Amino acid sequence: MQIDEFLVDLGQMVARRSTASYLVDTLAFVNEVAERLEEDPVFGEFEQVEYQGSGRKGRTLKVHGCTHFDESDGSIGLVIGKWEEISKPEILPSTTVTQLFGWLENFVRDAIEDNLYERIAESGRAYDLALQLYNEKKKINRIRLHIFTNLSLSSRFKEELLGEVSGIPLERHIWDLQRLSALYQSSREREAVEIDLRDFGSEGIPCIEAANSETLTSYLCVIKGNLLADLFERFGSRLLEGNVRSFLGMKGGVNKGIRATIQDVPQIFFAYNNGIAATASDVLIESKNGQPTVTRLVDFQIVNGGQTTASILSARKKEKLSLEGVSVQMKLTKIEPNKAQDLIPRIAEYANTQNKVAIADFFANHPFHRKMEEISRRLLTPARVGQRIQSKWFYERSRGQYQNERLYLSKSEKNASDSEYPGSQLINKTDFAKFDNTWNEKPYWVSLGAQKNFTKFAGQFDSKSIELSETEYWESISPVYGESYFRSRVAVAILWKAMEKIVDDAKGNWYEGGYRANIVTYTIAKLAHDAREHGSEIDLEAIWSKQEAGPELTKYLEYLAQKVQIILLNTPLGEKNVGEWCKKEQCWKQVAALDVSPVSSVRGITISKEEHRSQKLEGKKQGVVDDGISVQQKVLDLTSSGYWKALLAWPSCTSFFPLSDRSLIQKASTPQSFVKIGLEKDWKKLLQLKEAAEDEGFRHSKKA
Repeated sequence: MQIDEFLVDLGQMVARRSTASYLVDTLAFVNEVAERLEEDPVFGEFEQVEYQGSGRKGRTLKVHGCTHFDESDGSIGLVIGKWEEISKPEILPSTTVTQLFGWLENFVRDAIEDNLYERIAESGRAYDLALQLYNEKKKINRIRLHIFTNLSLSSRFKEELLGEVSGIPLERHIWDLQRLSALYQSSREREAVEIDLRDFGSEGIPCIEAANSETLTSYLCVIKGNLLADLFERFGSRLLEGNVRSFLGMKGGVNKGIRATIQDVPQIFFAYNNGIAATASDVLIESKNGQPTVTRLVDFQIVNGGQTTASILSARKKEKLSLEGVSVQMKLTKIEPNKAQDLIPRIAEYANTQNKVAIADFFANHPFHRKMEEISRRLLTPARVGQRIQSKWFYERSRGQYQNERLYLSKSEKNASDSEYPGSQLINKTDFAKFDNTWNEKPYWVSLGAQKNFTKFAGQFDSKSIELSETEYWESISPVYGESYFRSRVAVAILWKAMEKIVDDAKGNWYEGGYRANIVTYTIAKLAHDAREHGSEIDLEAIWSKQEAGPELTKYLEYLAQKVQIILLNTPLGEKNVGEWCKKEQCWKQVAALDVSPVSSVRGITISKEEHRSQKLEGKKQGVVDDGISVQQKVLDLTSSGYWKALLAWPSCTSFFPLSDRSLIQKASTPQSFVKIGLEKDWKKLLQLKEAAEDEGFRHSKKA
């Protein structure tokens, strides 16, 4: 796709988001890009912060958003957007770049050095950000300043340190049109870090090749402690594989054992420490004095040993310990980029077994997501009066999937796609978790932020019994998560969008600004709670059928939201930060106990518990049928691909499988005999035989 075509597409994305989220174009643009960047560790989890003001010395302060404090490397980010209504690429002047970075830096400086929080209204999100910067300045190791723009830099921008505020380095990032185009047209969820070790005063990392296959090559390496610290100090959590960064909960402190070894016997650190495991998409090996040496790394990620890495840097930076003589063993695996998404999480999982990494930690490819995706691609919304075309809700299993599927369509194909999957009917997996936990009366989890809330949500899919494997547990609960469940969560999404409009329309009236997401999740949770308290349930099927909340329910939600806002903003003694108050269960208890007009006063919006139970039972029954059809289809696809025939011809088939299993495989090997397999247990058995054969080394090049 050419850059001018991408500019037009980006404009359409922003227009859709502006309409769906009730945002001005600049904020819609900032949120659009921030959502796409959320899983890139150079960025992180985003919160909108709309603020413009003046500092003590008349300096302009302006910010459009911030990223959450990253505990793994002590970084936090601020964002400002520059959006222009243009149809052809235009240049971003260097004077504008300087001005935008200046506004962000002014906010940081006033927050940290001039007690900005004392001069900002406590009801706004900017207050929380200013207070956090002031209170946590000793914990913050780096502040990243981001410019988002649909203009183009005249030359490639080099990320660099801008200076510092109170000893905290400021790092500049510009996401211009070219960089955004590359990001959106890539299937990757993060930008690849390219490291030339010569830039760090190193000749490289000595290595030996340990293993080699079609998809990966592994090396055993020895990396100097100072070099490892230099890399982590420069790139921070960008070097940490996503699950390590998100779930090991590193605090950046120095492990006592590591400190003692570095301080007293650095020369034997190599012997005492387990070392690190890392991956890269490209590795340059050169000979240095006859020794193979790694001199360049692309997309270097530490998948095990994040705590060791952070502790080594902290020992040098905070404890002022010398790293001379410290060496670390490293297992480095080069992985083909097209295999990275599947292989890196597995390497991370197996490398982290000593930490008991749960299934939730490696949830991106869980069958739950694949199932929601599959349902969303076939489930039509109910027919509505005046609409000829029935649409669908698009479940985005991986970041950017919705846009990536539209990138290379013609104009007519895009129009057809927009009719089938309107931009307002897009749900990504973190949104889905938000809707689910809200409806299950956990708004304080939702207030933790997208990633932490997602982890809480994922926990329900983790087997609680040593008797059941994760696969067996999923199979046992899978029927519950069928079409009926998907429809119900889409209904919550409809309520969520209605609530966002209610709150935005109340600006200048009762809405005091800054905490829309918190008001939305707490109000919807309160709606569900109150219905249950009175022996009924909200009729989500009715909301799905209408594809709208309806005027009566909308009016009730607005009434409820005003009551909820009062509790959220009136924090208890000792709790100044509204955002932090919303993360506490005690906040929810106060909202849940709030005495309001009963939801039963809204005609036709509730159903009895008995009817709700009947709906769930029918949904589960249908889920069982659907799961059986899905398993049958998988086996039939393998039949069509010639998989079972190839398995029968496998030299080890006779010795590995008993006669009864071979007979079942024989039946599955042709479409004519496949129809004789009528039991679901036999379809499942065939998939188990497939897994067993592949574990034993069987490979079929034409897998379905």
